[in-house]
Amino acid sequence: MSAHNISFRAIVSATESEDRVKTALSLFLFDNKIESTNTEGHYGNPITILQAQIKGKNCKRFIDLLKSKLTEPELKKLKNEVSERTDDECCLHLRFDKQAAFQGTVQLATTIDTISARIKLKAYPARREKAIEVAETIFLFQDAPQKRKKSLKLS
Repeated sequence: MSAHNISFRAIVSATESEDRVKTALSLFLFDNKIESTNTEGHYGNPITILQAQIKGKNCKRFIDLLKSKLTEPELKKLKNEVSERTDDECCLHLRFDKQAAFQGTVQLATTIDTISARIKLKAYPARREKAIEVAETIFLFQDAPQKRKKSLKLS
């Protein structure tokens, strides 16, 4: 697998049900281990931050889930934005629609009501350019890098 781990984060505002947001977040998890942190917004409103992380084989399961559940236009959009979504720490950033996830649908976000995912890519050496190549390979945006065959010089 080409990912070290995948971290998820969702914000529960005072007007939302924490259980419903946990249900939405659980769509992307395979062990349902969710950490909850209570805090305050700028105006003193209560906010709960839900966080989770998956590792190992579950990373591949998550990638497979994305490839099977995202629509063709969403995969194309992801392909076009992969370099913009990859940072200098070799992380690919994705945001999913929280309401759609609650209904069991995997959909890239178009609003601010999201579940964010940070995929820590295995890129050696750890450079952004290499991470972009890894992301493209994960989502089959390009064929896996082929080893070059040595050409024989005939003289």
